[in-house]
Amino acid sequence: MAEYKNIKGFTVQTLATDTIASQAAGGSWASGGDLNTGRNGLRGAGISQTATVVFGGNDGSVTGKTENYNGSSWTETTDLNTGKTNAVGTGTYTAAIAAYTSTAETWNGSSWTEVSEMNTSRQEVGSLGTSTAALAIGNQNAASGIVEQWNGSTWTEVNDLTTAVGVTAGFGTTSAGNAAGGGIAPGASVANNQSWNGSSWTEVGDLNQNRYFGSASGTSTSGLVFAGYRSSPASEIANTESWNGTSFTEQADLSTARFTGGPAHNSTQADSLLAGGNPSNKVNTEEWSAPSDFVQINIGQLYFNSATNTFKETITDMAGATWASAPSLNTNTRYFCGGAGSTTAALICGGQNPVTANTELFDGSAWTEVNNLNAAKVYHSVTGLQTAAMAVGGSPAPSYGTNNEQWDGTNWTESTESNDSTNDRSQCGITTAAIFFGNSNNYTELWNGSAFTEGANMNNARGNLAGGGIQTLAIGANGYKAPLGSDEVELWDGSSWTETTESNTSRQSVRGAGTQTAFIMSMGNRPGGAPSLPGNTTSAYTEFWNGTSWTELNDMSTARYAGASSQGPASSSTSALYSGGYTGTAYSAASEEWTADVANKTITAS
Repeated sequence: MAEYKNIKGFTVQTLATDTIASQAAGGSWASGGDLNTGRNGLRGAGISQTATVVFGGNDGSVTGKTENYNGSSWTETTDLNTGKTNAVGTGTYTAAIAAYTSTAETWNGSSWTEVSEMNTSRQEVGSLGTSTAALAIGNQNAASGIVEQWNGSTWTEVNDLTTAVGVTAGFGTTSAGNAAGGGIAPGASVANNQSWNGSSWTEVGDLNQNRYFGSASGTSTSGLVFAGYRSSPASEIANTESWNGTSFTEQADLSTARFTGGPAHNSTQADSLLAGGNPSNKVNTEEWSAPSDFVQINIGQLYFNSATNTFKETITDMAGATWASAPSLNTNTRYFCGGAGSTTAALICGGQNPVTANTELFDGSAWTEVNNLNAAKVYHSVTGLQTAAMAVGGSPAPSYGTNNEQWDGTNWTESTESNDSTNDRSQCGITTAAIFFGNSNNYTELWNGSAFTEGANMNNARGNLAGGGIQTLAIGANGYKAPLGSDEVELWDGSSWTETTESNTSRQSVRGAGTQTAFIMSMGNRPGGAPSLPGNTTSAYTEFWNGTSWTELNDMSTARYAGASSQGPASSSTSALYSGGYTGTAYSAASEEWTADVANKTITAS
């Protein structure tokens, strides 16, 4: 067996040493022992599926009942001093905390002791952490974003949530945690995922399924969110999603859809457990079983499996990736338009010729025209989800140069204007945490959900470039750099831009999808020049960025430029939707879908 250090070009790791690695993919739920008392609104804590405690809830009235789980059966033990439902609840099997309205109690493995109350009386609160270092997050009834931190003896108010929610699913620690989903008054469920770094909250990649009264376990880089209630269409859900520190991936559903159940809250992702819940005050328990070998690991790295004495390399099987025809747009006059969302939940708006305010939604099978933008526009920047997007800037100037419109899934509403009155910028992020960059003035602007702030300029001014990633980890590639197209690529780390490996082909009016380390871009004009100039060559090229280098892949079926990509937090380098554009001779309403597989490969080392 070759020494690890002699395998060049890779970082050799095991599951334990890679914080991005996940055992979620391939996991499933299995039945466990029933509670002695069926109830909802209970909370739990534990270190594993064989050492879990759940407490409180409502079995017809608010209760303080406490039960211990040994991996097969539940045993009733000492009740809380004061009944609690939908309370703060976190910690371990022998050291937990429960807080509700004006009471708080800690558990030592055999009894509950009253401790200092929260500063703000509330219920329907999210929580994370331990019995000596916990967060109480939000408040459903008042739609409050208030957050308090417990240090083992007192509660201290810390920075509020970016988006005020209640009954969010918390997981992680007081130095690195997440609050996923939740409810906003008067009971609408959201998919927001907010990340805590020990001092402040940042909106990051959303859940695929919005929910409140959900449950969660794990860490800030390896979490599991499951169950809950969605407001539209109103129903309890069995949906399960894993979090790898960047994005959520759907996993196997629970056997029983439910909400307000009790999770083994401080457990690892692999030891997740859910007991009780609504509707009908359930008694059943489900246990999450992860595969024995990791199957979802960091793309581009090399791993050693000591059980089988083999190396595993994960690669994106882009050589076999293809473009396939997708349903066409209803409006044929569409280029220099903007897009957001995913391949099954996409949005496209604006464009020309003539300049339009038309908006269309895609559900995976057809495009449907919906409410228009308030102002027809072109060369604008669009990012977000199908249910929560934003369209910033655009032409004709100056009327729309700083215009910002927010989409709530039904209507466009005018919002705070940007500082930069130009157009042709790229963008990425969500409606509460986005970044806009590029064009001749080279400005970078950050959006926090209510205001724009100027950030550090790119190193090379250019417009009509491809962008992807999130607000704190973005990529900007190619674009128009007078008088030609550019092959320059830059990476954003949250505070500054750094030049990196150039792409294989110079072009402008190009579009992208994915993350800073797994990104595709396609279409465009090459070798360059303004779109109105003669002699441009329209491109169907597709290139893939793996975080280090660019690889040319299969071309699009139709060469075009200035269309829209489903560029949003739900898009990826392995699943993208491109629509509209100009072929050089005609406007196009065609859509194409990109699909690629991620596969494990075994390397023989000698």
